[in-house]
Amino acid sequence: MLLRVDDLSLKLPSHDGSWKFAMPSEKEIYSDISFSLDQGSSLGIVGESGSGKTSLAKTLVRLYSPSGGRIRFDGLDITHLDTLQLQALRPKLQFIFQDSLSSLNPRRKVGEAILQPLLHYRLASGRREGLELTRELFERVGLSRSLMERYPHELSGGQRQRVGIARAISLKPKLIIADEVVSGLDVSTQAQILILLRELQDDGSLIFISHDLSVVRVLCEHVLVMRQGRVEDYGKTVDVFSRPKSRYTRALLSAIPTPVVEPDWLDKTDLTVECTNSVCQYGEKITMKIEGSVALVSGANRGIGRAFVECLIKRGAKKVYVTARDPKQLDSVISIDPAKVHPLQLDITDGAQIENAVGAARDVDLLINNAGANGNTSMISISDTENARREMEVNYFGTMAMCRAFAPTLKANGGGAIVNVLSILSKVNLPASGSYSASKAAAYSMTQGVRAELAAQNTLVVGVMPGAVDTDMAKDFQGPKENPIDVANESLQGVEDGIEDVYPGGMAQGVNAGLGQDPKAVEKEFAGYLPA
Repeated sequence: MLLRVDDLSLKLPSHDGSWKFAMPSEKEIYSDISFSLDQGSSLGIVGESGSGKTSLAKTLVRLYSPSGGRIRFDGLDITHLDTLQLQALRPKLQFIFQDSLSSLNPRRKVGEAILQPLLHYRLASGRREGLELTRELFERVGLSRSLMERYPHELSGGQRQRVGIARAISLKPKLIIADEVVSGLDVSTQAQILILLRELQDDGSLIFISHDLSVVRVLCEHVLVMRQGRVEDYGKTVDVFSRPKSRYTRALLSAIPTPVVEPDWLDKTDLTVECTNSVCQYGEKITMKIEGSVALVSGANRGIGRAFVECLIKRGAKKVYVTARDPKQLDSVISIDPAKVHPLQLDITDGAQIENAVGAARDVDLLINNAGANGNTSMISISDTENARREMEVNYFGTMAMCRAFAPTLKANGGGAIVNVLSILSKVNLPASGSYSASKAAAYSMTQGVRAELAAQNTLVVGVMPGAVDTDMAKDFQGPKENPIDVANESLQGVEDGIEDVYPGGMAQGVNAGLGQDPKAVEKEFAGYLPA
């Protein structure tokens, strides 16, 4: 094994900008990076801008000193070697920089940039032999010998990059690290450089840093995908492309333009992140396709919960975990599709049961919090607050506990969506169900807070606020009721469209519109539902 990296991390000094003389704090650039590279093999490191690719590459050649972890190169631990020890190692480990102009001395002719390393490391017996080797290197990378007498600014970007490659291979290294060497070049020049790099792999190993998976696909045997300083995917390129573990990797793969359609080479049923930055912020749009997703539905034994299961299966969900306090009540739900529907026992007010559910459903990327309680009691006329406490425990604290418990799972799976089934009564109080409305209002406020927190991990949080739905919970309501299937379908469509607040049905939409125009009038109308 030529290179082995274990749990590598890097922190660099960072000023917050408030006072230029302030002591710098440390900013984490990346952490827990592990991979290996065999002699003669190639590895592509890909990811969005700011993911830590270049910083990792510079650490591998010890331009940065790692904050933690270990680097072993050619049988030697180089993690903490000093400058003199590293100098002896440099010929074996070469770096090709992204900015070819700034990496060359502007006052020195490009031929000298290649000649000097040959003389310094005594690969040439003298200047005459060194110049002849330099001419051979120029020809090998497709440059005319006449260009040796030019300065860097007199060459094109592609020519300068070839000089950088010639300089790197001049010392016959065991490993070359090429950092974004084709970015900024025209398409034809990119192709020529990539062909050259591919030919050079016969002489040594290559680490190719890029943000372009389509290039890595044809150039590298292995690939490591980075995002926000963490490893999202790692393995053989063919395996990562055909069976990506991370939803983020799938989103990158789905964005690759291919001149010829390759049927079924990638399951394009994953998260689409519509963000302008590398990290989604609150308010930026996140969407997710239901097809191919793995969902967990709480309170799935009847009503809206059961409707969600039916709609998920029809929309192509890969797997659906269904939960209830009593698993025996799930038999009819399992019959919807026994191969895809998996039962779990879950009381969302029981921390141990939530923990067990998280352990059993590690592949979940869509969480639907439907379990709820409604005592149908007002706030003042009741003799005690037992129902109110129960509603708050289930509707608010239980839902919050589920969001907290499954957020790390969604993050580990590259993001996803959480759907909190609330009620239009979370925005206006129906006096006959005063304490229920209060608990749903608290849950709605919690949903907004969770939404803001989880945007950074590419997780969409949807609040669903239907009016009365034709279920056992609303059996005593005398007004119009929505079909549970319609509510579930509109909610899932909201997930696919990236809609954060969904108002399924005419009643919910009408109340929401009224609240926007004259909230006091809506409140007065709802006051008419006071119990006799």
